[in-house]
Amino acid sequence: MTLSNCDEIIEFIPAFVLGALDADEAARVAAHITNCPRCRAEAESFRDVVGLLPYASGALDPPPRVKRQLFARIAAAHDDASTETAPASRPMAMPRSTRPGRWVLPAFAAMLALIIGLGTAAFEARGRADQLAAQLASNQQTLRSMELQIAGVRQTATAVEAQLIASVRELDETRLQLAKSQQEIQALRTSERQDEQLVSFIAAPQTVSRPLGTTERAPDEASARMFMQPGHNRLVLLIYGLRSAEPGKMYRLWLAKGNQPIAIGVVTVGPDGVAEFVVDAPEPMDAYDQVMITLDEVDTTAQPSEEVIFEANL
Repeated sequence: MTLSNCDEIIEFIPAFVLGALDADEAARVAAHITNCPRCRAEAESFRDVVGLLPYASGALDPPPRVKRQLFARIAAAHDDASTETAPASRPMAMPRSTRPGRWVLPAFAAMLALIIGLGTAAFEARGRADQLAAQLASNQQTLRSMELQIAGVRQTATAVEAQLIASVRELDETRLQLAKSQQEIQALRTSERQDEQLVSFIAAPQTVSRPLGTTERAPDEASARMFMQPGHNRLVLLIYGLRSAEPGKMYRLWLAKGNQPIAIGVVTVGPDGVAEFVVDAPEPMDAYDQVMITLDEVDTTAQPSEEVIFEANL
């Protein structure tokens, strides 16, 4: 073939590589590229490109808009090729009726560009998807780590809350014990002051001491003594060896003025048989004629009972 034949054969090479020629055309092109290094190199180049096309893109369908543009370009190239007229002097390597149009190379280039573009877009999409997947996995791992940290913090907070509740209970118990201790201390101080006042009253030079006589109703070991001061209302009574009152009964101190007894107060005897009774009478002790202690019913207050335990004339 001449150079002009090579130029014409090159137009058939894309269709030849893609298998778009009929048997006769394919045989002519194959025979030519066997003896023509230039056309053979061109065919090998196209084969290499076609061989890489399966790796350029995944199974993606191009958008309808791209398909329409491609087919429009193919149709336009076909129309342009149909209207062209070849020069009469140009030699023909094969009949005009079997020659592919000039649209083959532009169509092949357009299709190749489309496939490569889609492959590039798919590659970039895969890369972006892989990047997003890696970022999602990292975020999920961070989220799991944060969830574990939150669970640990909640567990610690629960333990701290339990300790706090226990500490508050202990604090409340301590406060109650402290309040009870303060009451006991206050009672002891009051009792101490009363004892000091009692001792001071009994030890005062003007204090008069007088024993109370027992009756047949008093235990043999029972004794009582009263302390008073002339012109003073204070009366101190000390009792020893007296049994506690029976249920429903009580010991009551009476002061009599003439024939009129006056109830002064209830005398409480401890388990040890001792009673200390301090009272301020309505009038100075000089105004009374008699003192006595009776064992009365709890619900009687108007008159002393017949059970007189101690008595004395003033």
